[in-house]
Amino acid sequence: MEFFWKTQYSECGSVKSCKDTSASGYLNDSFEGIEKVFTDVEILSTSEVNVVAKAKRYGRWWLLKGLQKDKASETGYQQRLRKELELLMQLQHQNIVSALGLETVEGLGECIVMEYVDGVTLKEWLTTSPDLTHRRRIAKELIDAVGYLHSKGIVHRDLKPENIIITRNGEYVKLIDFGLADSDSYAILKQPAGTAEYMSAEQKEKAVADVRNDIYSLGVIFDKMGIGDNHIVKKCKSPINKRYQNIAELQKDFNGKSNRQTRYIIGGIVLLIIVFAVIIGQRSCNVPEQEQTNEAIIKDQEYADTLKGNTDAPQRMDAANGHDVQTRHDNNTSEQERINKAIIQGKEYVDKRMEETGISQYLDTLSSLRYYKPMFFERLNEGMNAVDDYIGQIKHDYTKEELESIKERLISHQSKKQDKWVKKYYSLKEAYDREIYDREAKEGD
Repeated sequence: MEFFWKTQYSECGSVKSCKDTSASGYLNDSFEGIEKVFTDVEILSTSEVNVVAKAKRYGRWWLLKGLQKDKASETGYQQRLRKELELLMQLQHQNIVSALGLETVEGLGECIVMEYVDGVTLKEWLTTSPDLTHRRRIAKELIDAVGYLHSKGIVHRDLKPENIIITRNGEYVKLIDFGLADSDSYAILKQPAGTAEYMSAEQKEKAVADVRNDIYSLGVIFDKMGIGDNHIVKKCKSPINKRYQNIAELQKDFNGKSNRQTRYIIGGIVLLIIVFAVIIGQRSCNVPEQEQTNEAIIKDQEYADTLKGNTDAPQRMDAANGHDVQTRHDNNTSEQERINKAIIQGKEYVDKRMEETGISQYLDTLSSLRYYKPMFFERLNEGMNAVDDYIGQIKHDYTKEELESIKERLISHQSKKQDKWVKKYYSLKEAYDREIYDREAKEGD
């Protein structure tokens, strides 16, 4: 709120400032060209009952949902619109559209005012062929949103790809359209409702909303998404008594596979480190054996020369050995320099690839896993992928043994860096799991 101040002069000429309460108030109905009223109204969609539009106010886009003109005066449809608003006003979740209130908008009548979400429907998003990791992340966010909804005693009853928005900025879920949502606290507008393709058999017949109705719908959606968990899809779509009885059961099953995948990845990394450690150990053991063999060959040659009467053979052998040792030393030094150069360049290559993933910034700025959960382990694996790519680029310039040595050093380099990222991730995960546990315990009380 913006007030102005008047300068008052006392009789002696001194100046004092005071608030002019008689004239206090807004100076204008708008400021800096930003309107208080809705402008730039654009109809986005219409149905038999509703009109959905976007409009600008205070320099920001808003979503408006009202009734068709021929339905606006009917009490039943008015109650339905108000019921949707009342349910939305109970919800505050990052994956659910938020509502501001109910207002009368010129040309549209009474409308629910909601945040405008810039994105595409899940149906449209799936046409871009996202990979499995992305699809599973979206599925997890959807489960979280529906779980929160159910914790408030609300059933959506119209879950389908068209009512799930994937934002353009960040690609995260926003659940929309609560026109058919219901709660046990309401005694009005009780009837079977939903979209036939996504409705369970009992939802088509019973008026009482049940959280298991939404779980069935999730199963149909997950089937279309191809999330890679056929047993989860099958159980979601089972008859009501064999279905997941609540979202907590579904979350546990879904997260269980994710945790197993994480363990497999970490186990694979550990196994690689062990394999290379064994290789190094074997090579270290072979060096003394080779030196002993060379010494034996030299002594045998000296003995043979002595038997032939070549008394100067030992001296000639010593000179030859000295020359060979020096030559080998020079060659080894040159080869080692080449290998060291390849290792330095490889480390730079791997570090650059990891920097491009933004993994450090992602973990440093993430206060809790519940805000946004990009693919941590996909980013983490990029380092080992970079090692393989680099070895592939230089494989024609080095022997098999040299490549093994270079790769071993690069893996060791990357593993040390990965340790801190993995520790940070599991520190966040532990805090997040504890937060979920405390919240569920509190809600259970």
